[in-house]
Amino acid sequence: MRDTMKEINHFREERDWRKFHKLKDLALSVSIEAAELLENFQWKTK
Repeated sequence: MRDTMKEINHFREERDWRKFHKLKDLALSVSIEAAELLENFQWKTK
């Protein structure tokens, strides 16, 4: 897990994305992505 986090952080730093990674923004993004995933199951019966 530690190696994966290092890779993710390196990827982020190379692109100067830290400024976009505020707690509020990340929480909103997770919620939005989860809602999009749930849409695939909304009308399924099984």
